[in-house]
Amino acid sequence: MQPAFERQETGAALVQTALLLVVLLLFVGLAVDVGSLYAVRRHMQNAADAGALAGARAICFSGDPIAAATDYAQNRNGADTTLVEVIDGYQVRVVATRAATTYFMGLAGLDTIDVSAEATAACGVAESACGVWPIAFSVTIWEKSCSDVVAVWDDDKIEPDCTLYNCDLDGDGDNDIVAGGDRGWLDFSEASDSAYGEGCSKSGCGADELKCLIVSDYGAKLSLPVCVPGASGVKAAAWHAAKERQGAHVIIPLYDSIGCTSAHDCPGGLRYNIVRFGCATVVEATTARLSPVAGTGPVQNAKVILMRIDCDHCDTRCGSAAASPPGPKDVTAVSLLD
Repeated sequence: MQPAFERQETGAALVQTALLLVVLLLFVGLAVDVGSLYAVRRHMQNAADAGALAGARAICFSGDPIAAATDYAQNRNGADTTLVEVIDGYQVRVVATRAATTYFMGLAGLDTIDVSAEATAACGVAESACGVWPIAFSVTIWEKSCSDVVAVWDDDKIEPDCTLYNCDLDGDGDNDIVAGGDRGWLDFSEASDSAYGEGCSKSGCGADELKCLIVSDYGAKLSLPVCVPGASGVKAAAWHAAKERQGAHVIIPLYDSIGCTSAHDCPGGLRYNIVRFGCATVVEATTARLSPVAGTGPVQNAKVILMRIDCDHCDTRCGSAAASPPGPKDVTAVSLLD
């Protein structure tokens, strides 16, 4: 016959084991519910991100940011409810919410828990851009009026003397020639954030590389500010390449100074401190005829690339936006803000 005290210990062990099993089951249930909530949280973060980006993109393209954000967050990414707020006219804040079903928490009366995520995106001034052309302008050129056409002089060895020649090609009273310290040819081989496109992978110092970058529109992806080396001399290759891009809408790097520090230099080239992006349309590559101011004397001829300054909407196909609203001459980008 089993002693009484042994039977009592056996019974106590069974009770303790049962309690431990209950506790373990509760922890397992809690882990399942927490894991489920985290999964819903990730989905809602995706929904909020997508909604904010869609809303910001709608602002860039004159659409309805609230409708676009709601559509992407709810209809395309499964949010139950969406709170959309437009901030300062160029940022979109989205809070996406979904009711997550619980399992073991339902025993305590919590059948569902609302899970939310938040994101803010901007249609702002581009602080990085891709597809940038290897022809840089001084920021002072962008002080000209919208739709002004400038003539990019293709020769550094023969500079136009606008005190002796009429550099006003369109008769509006302003100098239209962009040469010397107002423009430069760029080498993207060290400055770009990403590789060139297919077929443009060598140093940008050479004429063939410059032509490749212009014709194929691979350009570079640049993050501002950045010091980009350039090459001097006659760049007839740029002129010939631009003839194939008539009517193209291109992103122009703008610099505020020359002589910054760069890890790579082209032989005899300058270094350009790129601080901004602008947009221009390639009108045509042609020959400019500069007549003497006095009306007598030889005509000065040179190859020029005519480019129109664009003030309509201009965006980069990839890049990031700064937390600042774009102006009429700014390149815009859409990206999430931290």
